[in-house]
Amino acid sequence: MEQATRSRAHLERILLVCGLPNAGKSRLIRYMFGDARLGGDVPPVGPLPRRALSRERCLAGRATSPHEAGETRADFHKKIDDACVNAWIHFWRINYVSAIQPHPRNHMPGIVDVCAGLHTEFKPERIRVVQLSPDQWGETSSALTDSEVDGLRALDVEVLAIDARRSSHSAEPGNIRILADYFDFS
Repeated sequence: MEQATRSRAHLERILLVCGLPNAGKSRLIRYMFGDARLGGDVPPVGPLPRRALSRERCLAGRATSPHEAGETRADFHKKIDDACVNAWIHFWRINYVSAIQPHPRNHMPGIVDVCAGLHTEFKPERIRVVQLSPDQWGETSSALTDSEVDGLRALDVEVLAIDARRSSHSAEPGNIRILADYFDFS
């Protein structure tokens, strides 16, 4: 009966791929969509397509961080809410992935405040922050501080780091599988 009174899909999980500008966030998110469980093809530049994960749930998201797009926290929340409303036509549950930056920039707060706002606004079942350290160029400047990690832990946000260095080595898809595994409900 609860479903009959809703106007948007339930936001189940949020994955935030976290790094400074040009750290490799968008590249990893796009390649994550190429995992067979998430559709099997890497979307070209532009908006990410919504992907069905099962008959009742989907995955939506964005490859550009709200920090880089000059958005406010309210703008970011509205885009997520719009995705939930649009998903409701076909799905009961939605999962969301977004690029994000670790520190305040433009009109967006830092990662801890971003996650606190997501908890308050959407009450997702889980939030995971994946920091890119080292980033695609081998730099560690995208790493979260101990204070940021402690703040995320206090919010019950899952935090992990992956080595996002560009590589032609056959093991690089392992990072993409780490991201895609978060949305594997089988």
